[in-house]
Amino acid sequence: MAFMKRGLLTSPTLARINGQADRQSGKFVTGSRKLLKRYRDAFAVSAAILSIFVSASLAFSEPLANRMAKDPAIKGKGKDGACMDYAIAVSSKLAANGIHGRLIFYHWRIRSTGVSGSHVFVAYHLADGSEWIVDNEVAAPKKVPDDATPMQLVFLLSGDASAPVDVELENGLNHLSFF
Repeated sequence: MAFMKRGLLTSPTLARINGQADRQSGKFVTGSRKLLKRYRDAFAVSAAILSIFVSASLAFSEPLANRMAKDPAIKGKGKDGACMDYAIAVSSKLAANGIHGRLIFYHWRIRSTGVSGSHVFVAYHLADGSEWIVDNEVAAPKKVPDDATPMQLVFLLSGDASAPVDVELENGLNHLSFF
């Protein structure tokens, strides 16, 4: 016993013989249990935080319709003069996924020049009641303000309502262009 009190016998097997050594051994076991519990708690907290981030990213992720409208692989996307190809391709893809909307046709003419043309873009509604517009020349769909007129949509799409351009809606086609 005298050897143990002086610290000369320190092996775990001999230490268990002494009651005081059992307390040291008990502290070791308790310490490792506490450490293991801390690791489990840290893992549980990390998993909870990760699940919150995953849930939030899914909740705030872009709607399917907007991802489809931005898809550069859709025929006519990003190509000058391919608005009809794009409008037909994206509206068909939207309709196949249960998303409905319409095509909006219009003529435009730049004032004091002979430059004019025609254009078509797509307006569609999401399940949350929001309306969006997109065409082949813009990178991403734009959210439509409540109660906007088709003419306002044309200028929303261009981004410049003060441009020196005259616009005339093609109402005959616009009445038939729902999908």
